[in-house]
Amino acid sequence: MTESKPASPDRAVADKIRTFLAVMADELRDTAARLQATVDRVTEIAALRTGETDREFVMTLQDFDRLQQEFTAIAMVLEQVASRAAEKWPPTASHDHPIRDVIAGISLADLKERLLRHISMADLLALPTSDEAVF
Repeated sequence: MTESKPASPDRAVADKIRTFLAVMADELRDTAARLQATVDRVTEIAALRTGETDREFVMTLQDFDRLQQEFTAIAMVLEQVASRAAEKWPPTASHDHPIRDVIAGISLADLKERLLRHISMADLLALPTSDEAVF
């Protein structure tokens, strides 16, 4: 009979982070769905209005739609990062950083650029320092 080895502290932390990110992705997706329902209701109310719908109102509805798309894209990023939480994050000579791979899948160019800018500013893609001496 083999004894099962308890998960290492690093593994346990990674599992908790993965779970947290997955929960956040689900909540963000639910929030995006509620936002879309609100937009649908506002659109319905606008359609019932008598008279001409003004341009500013239509543009505001388009902004709501854009926000819903961004929420959905962010939820996708969180979900994919959660699924990769156990991977090694430093980039290697043969692979780019997993965060860049995930963000590359975003179809909204300005959101993609904003995320990459914030990630670079936060130095999340930097290689971790090592205590190992290199000879």
